[in-house]
Amino acid sequence: MERANSSSLEGSILLGVSDHPQLEMIFFVIILFSYLLTLVGNSTIILLSSLDVQLHTPMYFFLSNLSSLDLAFTTSSVPQMLINLWGSDKTISYGGCVTQLYVFLWLGATECILLVVMAFDRYVAVCRPLHYATIVNPRLCWLLAAIAWLGGLGNSVIQSTFTLQLPLCGHRRVDNFLCEVPAMIKLACGDTSLNEAMLNGVCTFFTAVPLSIILISYCYIAQAVLKIRSAEGRRKAFNTCLSHLVVVLLFYGSACMGICFQLKMERANSSSLEGSILLGVSDHPQLEMIFFVIILFSYLLTLVGNSTIILLSSLDVQLHTPMYFFLSNLSSLDLAFTTSSVPQMLINLWGSDKTISYGGCVTQLYVFLWLGATECILLVVMAFDRYVAVCRPLHYATIVNPRLCWLLAAIAWLGGLGNSVIQSTFTLQLPLCGHRRVDNFLCEVPAMIKLACGDTSLNEAMLNGVCTFFTAVPLSIILISYCYIAQAVLKIRSAEGRRKAFNTCLSHLVVVLLFYGSASKSSNQDQGKFISLLYSVVTPTVNPLTYTLGNKEVKGSLRRLLGRGREIS
Repeated sequence: MERANSSSLEGSILLGVSDHPQLEMIFFVIILFSYLLTLVGNSTIILLSSLDVQLHTPMYFFLSNLSSLDLAFTTSSVPQMLINLWGSDKTISYGGCVTQLYVFLWLGATECILLVVMAFDRYVAVCRPLHYATIVNPRLCWLLAAIAWLGGLGNSVIQSTFTLQLPLCGHRRVDNFLCEVPAMIKLACGDTSLNEAMLNGVCTFFTAVPLSIILISYCYIAQAVLKIRSAEGRRKAFNTCLSHLVVVLLFYGSACMGICFQLKMERANSSSLEGSILLGVSDHPQLEMIFFVIILFSYLLTLVGNSTIILLSSLDVQLHTPMYFFLSNLSSLDLAFTTSSVPQMLINLWGSDKTISYGGCVTQLYVFLWLGATECILLVVMAFDRYVAVCRPLHYATIVNPRLCWLLAAIAWLGGLGNSVIQSTFTLQLPLCGHRRVDNFLCEVPAMIKLACGDTSLNEAMLNGVCTFFTAVPLSIILISYCYIAQAVLKIRSAEGRRKAFNTCLSHLVVVLLFYGSASKSSNQDQGKFISLLYSVVTPTVNPLTYTLGNKEVKGSLRRLLGRGREIS
């Protein structure tokens, strides 16, 4: 190992709550009691799952893996916590600190993947019960468990090794109960920007991707449960998933709390971004109330319109088609995007306080880039769907099958997330200093770059390159698709057939024009921020209207749903 690191970490001090000595004994009792419960509870689950033949099922196999993970994690850190809380000696050996670092990252990432695997197991059990034993067979169980453990180990080896290369010098006081990456980065005396970027990127990835997959799984599980006619059947199906849901909420709830706390503790960025001011139209105060009313009305329409499309696409069997599957993805995207930015806009427009917290600004930045890039890819996917529907109608059901739909949707969401993680993390490494006035309605990359006092040429080049790529490539593919569609439509002999074929593509074309029209760049600052407003508020409002006002299928579905509701009442 690097001697510099060893000399810095040897005999490091884990502060814990040493600045509040009166709390140490209270924490000791709570942690000891929790640890004993952890040992007894998880050991019992592992023992029962091994000895009882009736529990030799995939669900209990994955549960015993989770219990083993919890046992390993607590045993790697809790005994050292108890020793430090009991006496005046707060030191930890170099080997102990390195072990905690590797184990924390290994088992944290493993649990993220394992919770996704368990969600998949519950999805198959509820949605495909007749094929459960065939799909989730012992071989697949071992494979999925291996992927979880090895995936977590790979993350740990890369991140821990990267962290331990930092030149650690000066004080040896780790302001935490255990050795983890953020606390170790604070001990370094060199440039830690790359480590912080890597940490933010990995945390975002291991939070957003698994949680998104789990939520999608539970959407399908909820849909399957609602179709069960008997109350007893619904209760039984719900109970099979309840435990896993509680574990997911606990895990991601504590992770989100940790991320929020970490954001607040980032002093370098916090001093520059905490309490940033979103100017909006504050230089034209007479317009603020007008904008407030327009944005509020648009937001309410967005909520109602997109929620209606998602609801209809889920409940009406006649809308269980690829087109409405992708449309419900687009509606979910619009709902997420507007909710991440519009409430803050409304708060800033309503009163004199124009500030936004650091966490809020970072969230807006990540979400804006994630969902913007996702929509670019999703519009290409929808263009492909329309191309097959018009140009290959006889093979449509075979080509655009459910498996391909899920794959394309996953590519869109994960592709957008990858873009966000890279761009946002890269932007947040800029030295932000001086004024905190963001001349926009929300935190986005161009506005953030203007706050930096260092060299931003690389960030600007990256921004221009990404914008060009996500504009030119998807738009070119969409235009090529529509050239083939137009060619196929013109070959149709009947006017009614041409009209019907044209109508299946019209809504998508309007959405594409709105999206790329609002995403166009402007050199003028005022025009630029109003274009951002158009993209973030107006487009998500118009999208559902475009797909519902002239769409007979959606209108028919809405009438059937309302008619069913009146019959029940």
